[in-house]
Amino acid sequence: MKTQIIAEVGINHNGKLSMARRAIELAKLYGADVVKFQLYKPERLLDKNDFTDLDWLAILASELSFLEVRELKIHCDSLGIEFMASAFDFERLGWLEDFGVKRHKIASRMIYDSSYCEAVKRTYKPYLVSTGYVKENNPLGETPRQTWERVGRKEFKAEWLYCISKYPTGLKDVGFNHFLFTTQLDRKWEWYNGFSDHTIGLTAAKVAISLGAKIIEKHFTLDRTLQGPDQAGSMDPNELNELCKFRDEYTEIMGD
Repeated sequence: MKTQIIAEVGINHNGKLSMARRAIELAKLYGADVVKFQLYKPERLLDKNDFTDLDWLAILASELSFLEVRELKIHCDSLGIEFMASAFDFERLGWLEDFGVKRHKIASRMIYDSSYCEAVKRTYKPYLVSTGYVKENNPLGETPRQTWERVGRKEFKAEWLYCISKYPTGLKDVGFNHFLFTTQLDRKWEWYNGFSDHTIGLTAAKVAISLGAKIIEKHFTLDRTLQGPDQAGSMDPNELNELCKFRDEYTEIMGD
């Protein structure tokens, strides 16, 4: 099975639909399977004091309306690439259902919002879950295994993405030696279908593919010099092309 590449545009469009459309077009051109965005109201979700003034302005500008998201979904459909988004509230989750997305994504930040997780399950669609915020001391008082079982039981078609919530993540912090990439449940609960990559460069993503990851999600930008908190750590179009080429050649070598 060939690894799926998710080009995570996120908020790197800075609120400019022309940039978002161009990112979709290049993602399709260079071989990504999915283009993903982030949908939220910044003032509700984030603390402006965690960002520089310029980055906060870029975050505010990146908020997408219902009509803008619909336009991006239509653009993806016209090009034959899957549209996906992380929604961070019930309203925006409803938008995605209105647009008929194939899958949802529970971001690390939402993993302890049990009401939101249940709402995603009630769509009866497959969904991805990132693990960056899974920890022993959490608002629900769960062990990591209890969190895993609550959010991602296999009957709900969950696929787990290994994730380190450091921006950027240093290569020494990735720690692939601690777990398995597998599509089969076994006696270990620490298993993952893929990798949500916050490192700079492609080394970690390529290693994940070689270890068996079936999904790679990585931030994608048209230009790393643009303003915004995720730009500098994102892959550019040339890197996306290189990653997809590596994926395709690895699949050819190993067999589909």
